[in-house]
Amino acid sequence: MTGATTSSGRRRRDSQVEEWLSRFHGSSWSEFEPAMRTELVIHAVGTVEGVADLLGVSKSQPSRWRQGKERPNVATRRLLLDLEHVMARAHLLFTPEVAWDWLTGSNAYLEGARPIDVLRMRGASEVIDALDAATQDAFS
Repeated sequence: MTGATTSSGRRRRDSQVEEWLSRFHGSSWSEFEPAMRTELVIHAVGTVEGVADLLGVSKSQPSRWRQGKERPNVATRRLLLDLEHVMARAHLLFTPEVAWDWLTGSNAYLEGARPIDVLRMRGASEVIDALDAATQDAFS
């Protein structure tokens, strides 16, 4: 029964991806990229509201970006890209729930700062270093 459920879920997800991609058929990369990136981050974080909170934007904006109705400004696009990268790296090490807790919790490697705050203020580099340190701790 589990195989059928997994197969059904996979078909539904594939159908959703095909529908989503069809909205951007014929669009240029610059129009498509923010929508794709937003979709990836929403999937990684789990909710549109969670993405909005992490990016410090209105709760409706990630939905509009995902639909291609609006594009984030340059600073927010940079943060969106950094967040997608950090979440992808965090998911290599943690479950989605633990990755969320790690991103929004105090981090000793970052001298008690929350990784999301460091990401917003200084970019992804130090946060990736903290993930690398967590990886070393997990495998030592």
